[in-house]
Amino acid sequence: MKTKILFKGIKYLDVVPMLLISGDIYIEDDTIVEIGRDLVVCSETAIVEASQLIAFPGLVNAHLHPSKEIHCSILDASPIDMVLDSVHKNNELESPQGQYIAALKALSSGIKKGVTTFGLFTSRAENDVLAARLTGCRCVVNFCQSNMWAGKGQSPQRSTVDVACDNFYAALSSYQDSLVSVSPATASELSADDALLLALHKAARHTRTRLFLHAHEGKIQVDLHSAKYGKSGIQRLAELKILDRHTALVHCSHLSEDDISVLKNSGAQIIHCPVSNSFVGAGTFPVSALMSDVNIGLGTDAAMVNPGNNLTSDALFALYHHGDTDFSKKVSAAKLLYFLTEGGAKTLGLNNVGKLESGYKADLILFEKSKIDTDYINTPVSLLKLLNSESPSRVMINGENIIIDGRFVNVDIELNDTEYEMLRAQVRL
Repeated sequence: MKTKILFKGIKYLDVVPMLLISGDIYIEDDTIVEIGRDLVVCSETAIVEASQLIAFPGLVNAHLHPSKEIHCSILDASPIDMVLDSVHKNNELESPQGQYIAALKALSSGIKKGVTTFGLFTSRAENDVLAARLTGCRCVVNFCQSNMWAGKGQSPQRSTVDVACDNFYAALSSYQDSLVSVSPATASELSADDALLLALHKAARHTRTRLFLHAHEGKIQVDLHSAKYGKSGIQRLAELKILDRHTALVHCSHLSEDDISVLKNSGAQIIHCPVSNSFVGAGTFPVSALMSDVNIGLGTDAAMVNPGNNLTSDALFALYHHGDTDFSKKVSAAKLLYFLTEGGAKTLGLNNVGKLESGYKADLILFEKSKIDTDYINTPVSLLKLLNSESPSRVMINGENIIIDGRFVNVDIELNDTEYEMLRAQVRL
Protein backbone atom coordinates (compact mmCIF):
# COMPACT_ATOMS: atom_id res chain seq x y z
CA MET A 1 0.00 0.00 0.00
CA LYS A 2 1.35 3.42 -0.94
CA THR A 3 2.28 6.00 1.69
CA LYS A 4 0.33 9.16 0.94
CA ILE A 5 1.05 12.54 2.55
CA LEU A 6 -0.46 15.97 1.88
CA PHE A 7 1.32 19.05 3.23
CA LYS A 8 -1.59 21.49 3.28
CA GLY A 9 -1.10 25.25 3.16
CA ILE A 10 2.69 25.05 3.16
CA LYS A 11 5.06 27.76 1.92
CA TYR A 12 7.41 26.28 -0.67
CA LEU A 13 10.09 27.40 -3.10
CA ASP A 14 8.73 28.18 -6.57
CA VAL A 15 11.69 27.73 -8.90
CA VAL A 16 10.53 30.24 -11.53
CA PRO A 17 10.95 33.39 -9.42
CA MET A 18 12.95 31.55 -6.69
CA LEU A 19 10.49 32.87 -4.10
CA LEU A 20 8.19 31.24 -1.57
CA ILE A 21 4.54 30.73 -2.46
CA SER A 22 1.71 29.02 -0.57
CA GLY A 23 0.02 25.80 -1.65
CA ASP A 24 -0.23 22.07 -1.08
CA ILE A 25 2.31 19.32 -1.77
CA TYR A 26 0.98 15.79 -2.29
CA ILE A 27 3.43 12.88 -2.05
CA GLU A 28 2.94 9.19 -2.79
CA ASP A 29 5.81 6.99 -1.58
CA ASP A 30 9.02 8.44 -3.09
CA THR A 31 7.52 10.94 -5.55
CA ILE A 32 5.81 14.33 -5.56
CA VAL A 33 2.56 13.57 -7.38
CA GLU A 34 0.90 16.98 -7.35
CA ILE A 35 1.59 20.49 -6.16
CA GLY A 36 -0.81 23.44 -6.16
CA ARG A 37 -3.65 25.09 -4.26
CA ASP A 38 -6.54 23.34 -2.51
CA LEU A 39 -5.64 19.85 -3.70
CA VAL A 40 -8.27 17.15 -3.28
CA VAL A 41 -6.93 13.79 -2.06
CA CYS A 42 -8.31 10.40 -1.11
CA SER A 43 -9.31 9.46 2.45
CA GLU A 44 -6.23 7.27 3.02
CA THR A 45 -3.96 10.32 2.82
CA ALA A 46 -2.18 11.61 5.93
CA ILE A 47 -2.88 15.35 6.00
CA VAL A 48 -0.28 17.61 7.63
CA GLU A 49 -1.53 21.12 8.44
CA ALA A 50 1.58 22.95 7.30
CA SER A 51 0.88 26.67 7.41
CA GLN A 52 3.81 27.08 9.82
CA LEU A 53 6.26 25.18 7.61
CA ILE A 54 8.61 26.32 4.84
CA ALA A 55 9.70 23.72 2.27
CA PHE A 56 12.72 23.70 -0.03
CA PRO A 57 13.88 20.93 -2.32
CA GLY A 58 16.77 19.02 -0.76
CA LEU A 59 20.10 20.65 -1.57
CA VAL A 60 22.68 19.00 -3.84
CA ASN A 61 26.39 18.93 -3.01
CA ALA A 62 27.57 17.88 -6.45
CA HIS A 63 31.23 17.29 -5.52
CA LEU A 64 32.51 15.91 -2.21
CA HIS A 65 35.49 13.78 -1.16
CA PRO A 66 33.84 12.38 1.98
CA SER A 67 36.83 10.55 3.49
CA LYS A 68 38.83 13.80 3.55
CA GLU A 69 36.73 15.00 6.49
CA ILE A 70 39.61 13.60 8.57
CA HIS A 71 41.78 16.52 7.46
CA CYS A 72 39.28 19.29 8.21
CA SER A 73 40.79 22.58 9.49
CA ILE A 74 44.39 21.37 9.44
CA LEU A 75 45.50 24.36 7.38
CA ASP A 76 44.72 27.97 6.77
CA ALA A 77 44.40 28.88 3.07
CA SER A 78 47.42 27.19 1.46
CA PRO A 79 48.93 26.20 -1.89
CA ILE A 80 47.96 22.75 -3.12
CA ASP A 81 51.41 21.22 -2.43
CA MET A 82 51.12 22.15 1.26
CA VAL A 83 47.59 20.72 1.37
CA LEU A 84 48.74 17.43 -0.14
CA ASP A 85 51.69 17.24 2.26
CA SER A 86 49.31 17.56 5.22
CA VAL A 87 47.11 14.82 3.78
CA HIS A 88 50.00 12.44 3.08
CA LYS A 89 51.25 12.95 6.64
CA ASN A 90 47.97 11.45 7.86
CA ASN A 91 47.44 8.79 5.21
CA GLU A 92 47.41 6.00 7.78
CA LEU A 93 44.18 7.41 9.23
CA GLU A 94 42.40 6.68 5.95
CA SER A 95 42.08 2.98 6.72
CA PRO A 96 38.78 1.39 5.67
CA GLN A 97 37.36 2.09 9.14
CA GLY A 98 38.76 5.62 9.19
CA GLN A 99 37.32 6.28 5.76
CA TYR A 100 33.90 5.06 6.87
CA ILE A 101 33.92 7.20 10.04
CA ALA A 102 34.99 10.31 8.10
CA ALA A 103 32.49 9.73 5.29
CA LEU A 104 29.65 9.22 7.74
CA LYS A 105 30.58 12.46 9.52
CA ALA A 106 30.73 14.40 6.24
CA LEU A 107 27.41 13.06 4.99
CA SER A 108 25.52 13.40 8.27
CA SER A 109 26.77 16.98 8.73
CA GLY A 110 25.58 17.84 5.23
CA ILE A 111 22.16 16.27 5.76
CA LYS A 112 21.66 18.21 8.99
CA LYS A 113 22.09 21.39 6.92
CA GLY A 114 19.62 20.23 4.26
CA VAL A 115 21.82 18.45 1.70
CA THR A 116 19.97 15.35 0.50
CA THR A 117 22.03 14.45 -2.60
CA PHE A 118 25.81 14.11 -2.92
CA GLY A 119 28.29 13.54 -5.71
CA LEU A 120 30.88 11.32 -3.99
CA PHE A 121 34.28 11.31 -5.68
CA THR A 122 36.22 8.24 -4.58
CA SER A 123 38.53 5.46 -5.75
CA ARG A 124 37.54 3.30 -2.74
CA ALA A 125 33.78 3.25 -2.88
CA GLU A 126 32.83 0.47 -0.46
CA ASN A 127 32.98 2.41 2.80
CA ASP A 128 31.61 5.63 1.31
CA VAL A 129 28.60 3.66 0.07
CA LEU A 130 28.14 2.01 3.47
CA ALA A 131 28.06 5.46 5.08
CA ALA A 132 25.65 6.78 2.44
CA ARG A 133 23.29 3.85 2.96
CA LEU A 134 23.27 4.30 6.73
CA THR A 135 22.30 7.97 6.38
CA GLY A 136 19.68 7.27 3.71
CA CYS A 137 21.00 10.00 1.42
CA ARG A 138 20.84 10.02 -2.36
CA CYS A 139 24.27 9.89 -3.99
CA VAL A 140 26.11 9.47 -7.28
CA VAL A 141 29.43 7.72 -6.74
CA ASN A 142 32.10 9.10 -9.09
CA PHE A 143 34.22 5.94 -9.17
CA CYS A 144 37.74 7.14 -9.95
CA GLN A 145 40.07 5.09 -12.17
CA SER A 146 43.43 6.28 -13.51
CA ASN A 147 46.24 4.82 -15.63
CA MET A 148 48.93 7.51 -15.73
CA TRP A 149 50.12 10.65 -14.00
CA ALA A 150 51.59 13.71 -15.71
CA GLY A 151 51.59 15.91 -12.63
CA LYS A 152 53.73 16.58 -9.60
CA GLY A 153 53.41 14.90 -6.24
CA GLN A 154 51.90 11.53 -5.45
CA SER A 155 50.29 9.63 -8.32
CA PRO A 156 46.72 8.33 -8.04
CA GLN A 157 46.20 4.56 -8.02
CA ARG A 158 46.73 3.23 -11.55
CA SER A 159 45.02 0.49 -13.57
CA THR A 160 45.13 -0.66 -17.16
CA VAL A 161 42.23 0.42 -19.37
CA ASP A 162 40.63 -3.03 -19.25
CA VAL A 163 40.99 -3.31 -15.47
CA ALA A 164 39.65 0.23 -14.97
CA CYS A 165 36.52 -0.59 -17.00
CA ASP A 166 36.08 -3.91 -15.21
CA ASN A 167 36.39 -2.10 -11.87
CA PHE A 168 33.71 0.39 -12.88
CA TYR A 169 31.21 -2.23 -14.01
CA ALA A 170 31.90 -4.29 -10.87
CA ALA A 171 31.16 -1.23 -8.73
CA LEU A 172 28.01 -0.57 -10.74
CA SER A 173 26.84 -4.12 -10.11
CA SER A 174 27.71 -4.01 -6.40
CA TYR A 175 26.44 -0.60 -5.34
CA GLN A 176 23.69 0.67 -7.64
CA ASP A 177 20.22 0.80 -6.08
CA SER A 178 17.29 3.20 -5.76
CA LEU A 179 19.40 5.83 -3.96
CA VAL A 180 22.97 5.05 -5.04
CA SER A 181 24.11 5.57 -8.64
CA VAL A 182 27.60 4.86 -9.96
CA SER A 183 29.42 6.85 -12.65
CA PRO A 184 32.90 6.49 -14.17
CA ALA A 185 35.54 9.03 -13.20
CA THR A 186 39.23 9.77 -13.43
CA ALA A 187 41.25 12.09 -11.20
CA SER A 188 41.94 14.74 -13.85
CA GLU A 189 43.10 15.35 -17.41
CA LEU A 190 46.57 14.44 -16.07
CA SER A 191 45.58 10.99 -14.80
CA ALA A 192 44.27 9.23 -17.91
CA ASP A 193 45.66 8.65 -21.38
CA ASP A 194 43.45 9.00 -24.45
CA ALA A 195 42.49 5.33 -24.44
CA LEU A 196 41.22 5.42 -20.85
CA LEU A 197 39.35 8.70 -21.35
CA LEU A 198 37.61 7.26 -24.40
CA ALA A 199 36.79 4.01 -22.60
CA LEU A 200 35.37 5.73 -19.52
CA HIS A 201 33.34 8.10 -21.68
CA LYS A 202 31.96 5.11 -23.60
CA ALA A 203 30.98 3.55 -20.25
CA ALA A 204 29.22 6.79 -19.28
CA ARG A 205 27.25 6.78 -22.53
CA HIS A 206 26.40 3.11 -22.12
CA THR A 207 25.08 3.63 -18.59
CA ARG A 208 23.45 7.00 -19.43
CA THR A 209 25.43 8.89 -16.87
CA ARG A 210 28.50 11.15 -16.79
CA LEU A 211 32.27 10.86 -16.92
CA PHE A 212 33.57 12.97 -14.01
CA LEU A 213 37.03 14.53 -13.71
CA HIS A 214 38.74 17.49 -12.07
CA ALA A 215 39.70 19.82 -14.93
CA HIS A 216 41.79 22.99 -15.18
CA GLU A 217 42.15 23.19 -11.40
CA GLY A 218 44.59 26.08 -11.46
CA LYS A 219 47.48 27.33 -13.57
CA ILE A 220 49.90 24.61 -12.46
CA GLN A 221 47.60 21.84 -13.66
CA VAL A 222 46.95 23.59 -16.97
CA ASP A 223 50.67 24.23 -17.56
CA LEU A 224 51.61 20.62 -16.80
CA HIS A 225 49.05 19.37 -19.27
CA SER A 226 50.09 21.85 -21.95
CA ALA A 227 53.74 20.86 -21.52
CA LYS A 228 52.88 17.20 -22.16
CA TYR A 229 50.21 17.53 -24.84
CA GLY A 230 50.80 20.94 -26.38
CA LYS A 231 47.21 21.97 -25.68
CA SER A 232 44.86 22.55 -22.77
CA GLY A 233 42.89 19.75 -21.17
CA ILE A 234 39.62 21.26 -22.44
CA GLN A 235 40.95 21.32 -26.00
CA ARG A 236 42.18 17.73 -25.74
CA LEU A 237 38.81 16.48 -24.45
CA ALA A 238 37.08 18.33 -27.29
CA GLU A 239 39.40 16.81 -29.91
CA LEU A 240 38.67 13.36 -28.48
CA LYS A 241 34.95 14.19 -28.95
CA ILE A 242 34.17 13.41 -25.33
CA LEU A 243 33.39 16.95 -24.17
CA ASP A 244 29.62 16.52 -24.35
CA ARG A 245 26.52 15.99 -22.17
CA HIS A 246 28.02 12.75 -20.86
CA THR A 247 30.96 14.62 -19.30
CA ALA A 248 31.00 16.62 -16.06
CA LEU A 249 34.02 18.77 -15.23
CA VAL A 250 34.87 19.84 -11.69
CA HIS A 251 36.53 23.22 -11.02
CA CYS A 252 37.47 24.78 -14.42
CA SER A 253 39.02 27.61 -12.41
CA HIS A 254 41.75 28.50 -14.92
CA LEU A 255 40.30 28.92 -18.42
CA SER A 256 41.48 30.79 -21.49
CA GLU A 257 39.06 32.57 -23.81
CA ASP A 258 39.47 29.66 -26.24
CA ASP A 259 38.61 27.18 -23.49
CA ILE A 260 35.50 29.19 -22.61
CA SER A 261 34.43 29.23 -26.25
CA VAL A 262 34.83 25.45 -26.50
CA LEU A 263 32.84 24.87 -23.29
CA LYS A 264 29.97 27.10 -24.44
CA ASN A 265 29.31 24.79 -27.37
CA SER A 266 30.09 21.49 -25.68
CA GLY A 267 27.00 20.45 -23.71
CA ALA A 268 29.28 19.45 -20.81
CA GLN A 269 28.29 19.96 -17.17
CA ILE A 270 30.44 21.98 -14.74
CA ILE A 271 30.62 21.73 -10.95
CA HIS A 272 31.86 24.91 -9.30
CA CYS A 273 33.74 24.71 -5.98
CA PRO A 274 34.34 28.39 -5.13
CA VAL A 275 35.69 28.11 -1.58
CA SER A 276 38.04 25.25 -2.46
CA ASN A 277 39.43 27.07 -5.49
CA SER A 278 40.03 30.21 -3.46
CA PHE A 279 41.61 28.23 -0.60
CA VAL A 280 44.40 26.82 -2.81
CA GLY A 281 44.71 29.87 -5.09
CA ALA A 282 43.53 27.89 -8.12
CA GLY A 283 41.63 30.76 -9.73
CA THR A 284 37.99 31.57 -10.30
CA PHE A 285 35.57 29.71 -12.53
CA PRO A 286 34.02 32.34 -14.87
CA VAL A 287 30.38 31.63 -14.02
CA SER A 288 28.89 34.67 -15.74
CA ALA A 289 30.60 33.84 -19.04
CA LEU A 290 29.18 30.31 -19.13
CA MET A 291 25.96 30.10 -17.13
CA SER A 292 23.73 30.90 -20.10
CA ASP A 293 25.18 28.02 -22.12
CA VAL A 294 26.33 25.43 -19.56
CA ASN A 295 24.51 23.72 -16.70
CA ILE A 296 26.28 24.38 -13.39
CA GLY A 297 26.15 22.88 -9.90
CA LEU A 298 27.96 23.61 -6.65
CA GLY A 299 30.26 21.42 -4.59
CA THR A 300 32.29 21.83 -1.41
CA ASP A 301 35.12 19.54 -2.62
CA ALA A 302 37.09 18.33 0.42
CA ALA A 303 37.42 19.39 4.05
CA MET A 304 41.16 20.02 3.87
CA VAL A 305 40.50 22.79 1.28
CA ASN A 306 37.10 23.84 2.63
CA PRO A 307 37.14 23.72 6.45
CA GLY A 308 33.49 24.73 6.77
CA ASN A 309 32.41 22.13 4.21
CA ASN A 310 29.01 23.88 4.22
CA LEU A 311 27.39 24.03 0.79
CA THR A 312 25.34 27.15 1.45
CA SER A 313 28.48 28.98 2.59
CA ASP A 314 29.91 28.25 -0.85
CA ALA A 315 26.80 29.78 -2.40
CA LEU A 316 27.05 32.95 -0.31
CA PHE A 317 30.79 33.17 -1.01
CA ALA A 318 30.06 32.92 -4.75
CA LEU A 319 27.39 35.62 -4.48
CA TYR A 320 29.96 38.18 -3.36
CA HIS A 321 33.24 36.79 -4.70
CA HIS A 322 32.26 36.82 -8.37
CA GLY A 323 32.39 40.26 -9.91
CA ASP A 324 34.31 41.79 -7.02
CA THR A 325 35.89 44.23 -9.48
CA ASP A 326 33.43 43.96 -12.39
CA PHE A 327 29.70 44.05 -11.70
CA SER A 328 28.90 42.38 -15.05
CA LYS A 329 30.41 39.18 -13.64
CA LYS A 330 28.04 39.01 -10.67
CA VAL A 331 25.88 35.92 -10.13
CA SER A 332 22.39 36.43 -8.71
CA ALA A 333 21.07 34.77 -5.57
CA ALA A 334 18.26 33.25 -7.65
CA LYS A 335 20.80 31.60 -9.95
CA LEU A 336 22.75 30.28 -6.98
CA LEU A 337 19.58 28.74 -5.53
CA TYR A 338 19.26 26.91 -8.85
CA PHE A 339 22.90 25.74 -8.65
CA LEU A 340 22.21 24.44 -5.12
CA THR A 341 19.23 22.36 -6.23
CA GLU A 342 18.16 21.37 -9.74
CA GLY A 343 21.38 22.57 -11.39
CA GLY A 344 23.49 20.42 -9.11
CA ALA A 345 21.23 17.41 -9.65
CA LYS A 346 21.52 17.74 -13.42
CA THR A 347 25.32 17.84 -13.26
CA LEU A 348 25.08 14.42 -11.60
CA GLY A 349 22.73 13.08 -14.28
CA LEU A 350 19.66 13.18 -12.00
CA ASN A 351 16.80 14.73 -13.95
CA ASN A 352 14.02 14.17 -11.42
CA VAL A 353 15.74 15.62 -8.34
CA GLY A 354 16.16 19.13 -6.98
CA LYS A 355 12.75 20.70 -7.61
CA LEU A 356 9.38 20.77 -5.86
CA GLU A 357 7.31 19.74 -8.85
CA SER A 358 5.08 16.90 -9.98
CA GLY A 359 7.12 13.85 -10.99
CA TYR A 360 10.19 14.80 -8.97
CA LYS A 361 11.57 12.70 -6.12
CA ALA A 362 10.23 13.55 -2.68
CA ASP A 363 13.44 15.05 -1.28
CA LEU A 364 12.30 17.93 0.94
CA ILE A 365 13.76 19.98 3.73
CA LEU A 366 11.25 21.63 6.09
CA PHE A 367 11.80 24.60 8.40
CA GLU A 368 9.42 25.45 11.25
CA LYS A 369 8.73 29.17 11.38
CA SER A 370 8.64 29.13 15.19
CA LYS A 371 12.17 27.68 15.35
CA ILE A 372 13.97 30.05 13.00
CA ASP A 373 14.83 33.74 13.18
CA THR A 374 12.12 36.22 12.24
CA ASP A 375 14.61 38.15 10.12
CA TYR A 376 13.93 36.50 6.74
CA ILE A 377 11.92 38.09 3.94
CA ASN A 378 10.79 36.64 0.64
CA THR A 379 13.74 37.48 -1.59
CA PRO A 380 16.26 35.05 -3.10
CA VAL A 381 19.17 36.46 -1.09
CA SER A 382 17.19 36.25 2.15
CA LEU A 383 16.28 32.64 1.34
CA LEU A 384 19.97 31.90 0.78
CA LYS A 385 20.66 33.46 4.16
CA LEU A 386 17.96 31.27 5.74
CA LEU A 387 19.46 28.10 4.25
CA ASN A 388 22.90 29.08 5.48
CA SER A 389 21.98 30.25 8.98
CA GLU A 390 19.29 27.75 9.96
CA SER A 391 18.97 23.97 10.06
CA PRO A 392 15.83 22.18 8.89
CA SER A 393 13.58 20.57 11.50
CA ARG A 394 12.67 17.79 9.09
CA VAL A 395 14.51 16.18 6.18
CA MET A 396 12.81 13.78 3.79
CA ILE A 397 14.71 11.75 1.20
CA ASN A 398 12.84 9.59 -1.30
CA GLY A 399 9.70 10.17 0.75
CA GLU A 400 11.26 8.82 3.96
CA ASN A 401 11.81 10.86 7.12
CA ILE A 402 15.56 11.00 7.76
CA ILE A 403 15.53 13.83 10.31
CA ILE A 404 12.61 14.75 12.59
CA ASP A 405 12.83 17.65 15.06
CA GLY A 406 16.45 18.17 14.05
CA ARG A 407 17.51 14.62 15.00
CA PHE A 408 18.27 11.59 12.86
CA VAL A 409 15.55 8.96 12.94
CA ASN A 410 18.33 6.37 12.85
CA VAL A 411 20.01 6.99 16.22
CA ASP A 412 23.10 4.96 15.20
CA ILE A 413 24.20 7.87 13.00
CA GLU A 414 24.70 10.16 16.00
CA LEU A 415 26.92 7.57 17.69
CA ASN A 416 29.55 8.11 14.97
CA ASP A 417 30.48 11.49 16.45
CA THR A 418 32.40 9.80 19.28
CA GLU A 419 34.33 7.64 16.80
CA TYR A 420 35.08 10.70 14.69
CA GLU A 421 36.36 12.64 17.70
CA MET A 422 38.77 9.78 18.50
CA LEU A 423 39.95 9.67 14.90
CA ARG A 424 40.53 13.40 14.74
CA ALA A 425 42.60 13.23 17.94
CA GLN A 426 45.17 11.22 15.97
CA VAL A 427 45.69 13.85 13.25
CA ARG A 428 49.31 15.01 12.94
CA LEU A 429 49.70 18.74 12.34
